Amino acid sequence: MSSETHVIISPHFDDGVFSCGGAARQLTAAGHAVLVITMMGGLFDGALPQTPILADLHRRWGAGVDPLRQRQIEDERASGALGVDFMHVPLPDCVYRLAGDMALYPTEESLFGAVHPADYAPRLLKGIQIPELETATKVYLPLGVGHHVDHQIVRDWGMTQMRDAPDKSALRFYVEFPYSKADRSTEMALGAIDLPLEPADVILSEAEMKAKIGAIACYDSQISTFWADLVAMERDVRRAFTDSLSGAYTERFWKIAS
Repeated sequence: MSSETHVIISPHFDDGVFSCGGAARQLTAAGHAVLVITMMGGLFDGALPQTPILADLHRRWGAGVDPLRQRQIEDERASGALGVDFMHVPLPDCVYRLAGDMALYPTEESLFGAVHPADYAPRLLKGIQIPELETATKVYLPLGVGHHVDHQIVRDWGMTQMRDAPDKSALRFYVEFPYSKADRSTEMALGAIDLPLEPADVILSEAEMKAKIGAIACYDSQISTFWADLVAMERDVRRAFTDSLSGAYTERFWKIAS
């Protein structure tokens, strides 16, 4: 079997692994190359915005004096655990982005609304070319579940990048965890995309689920954000990715209908 190249576009350091880690491990175990590109993967140089959301996140992360570098290290460890390659685009997370001295996203509520008109990220991403997208067997984009502004920006950028791809079957949208746990969150995200989509789910083995859980555990800052401890994380992940009808571990993907 010839080797394939799969590119997972991740808005933040953990989104690709949280949502697609099992599929990524399945691919690498089969001898394929997987590259996870974190689009908002940059560090921040300068005085931090003094905002409620940033103070709360840094407290929850417990990631020390350089939390963004710590998050990069977590992502590197998770990538190594899955056997995938990684790339960090030097664009900061939305909670760090400013217009002059004004924080564009100062509260938790602002993260899940409309993209701020002064946000430079969409314009900056227009100038970014990822050569790997042109040769990838499949490209995986966030569906936008949860309506996070960075997920919206990255999804829309990715769709633009793939617009002229000769083979539209190469495109996959992944359902973002843990936002997918909210009622009707996936249905709402599907309704925001003007494309005919159909399911393209990936069934995971126990070994692949264990690998996914092990990779998620590398994100120490996010464990403290979403769960009480690693045991609670594993329980939640197994429950969230168990299909209610078949009982199989399943990661949710969507493709353009043929």
